[in-house]
Amino acid sequence: MSNDAIAREVDRLFEEDRKKYYGERSTIPIVCGSYVPGQENRGVIRSLKKKVRAALLAREWFADNGPPDIQPLPLSYGEREALKGGGAPHILAWYARSLESRKYDVLEHPLFDDYARGVMASEHAPDFIKKEHLLKRFPPRVLPGLGPGLYWQMPEEHARTMESWRRTMESLRRCRERREDRIRAAIAARDAGRNGVVAR
Repeated sequence: MSNDAIAREVDRLFEEDRKKYYGERSTIPIVCGSYVPGQENRGVIRSLKKKVRAALLAREWFADNGPPDIQPLPLSYGEREALKGGGAPHILAWYARSLESRKYDVLEHPLFDDYARGVMASEHAPDFIKKEHLLKRFPPRVLPGLGPGLYWQMPEEHARTMESWRRTMESLRRCRERREDRIRAAIAARDAGRNGVVAR
């Protein structure tokens, strides 16, 4: 489909929604999520249409440039979740989510194979995905910018995300240690009481 054809189809879908659900909560065409058709804030509708057009263009691009055995590019949360049963389709779901976070800029975001190889090398990827057949298909190779949640970011953005992530992990570690110290103290106090020792 050409850019113009996609734009016309997106306009048609939003107009159809406006006629059916004017002023009521509805599902955003193609990408899902919710919105209220007929909102007077035209900027919101323009922004949503832009996102839907970008998503459809990314799906078209992926049909030509992605692996033929795992098509099409999922564009909604539901479509992505339906792929999360392991294997290459699971990686596709993460890729699509990462691509969405980059506003479907397929020229900025790494290609699927590069992304998949980065997932296989990532400390943030769960062990269940690192199966032998996937390691053969996507030999691990570090992908700079791939961080927690397996989202890809530009280098400066990634550096900020990783610094924030490290601070959060350190804070969680300290909280865990304090909680464990309180538990140990409570157990020691309980045991001392059972043994007739009175704490002063």
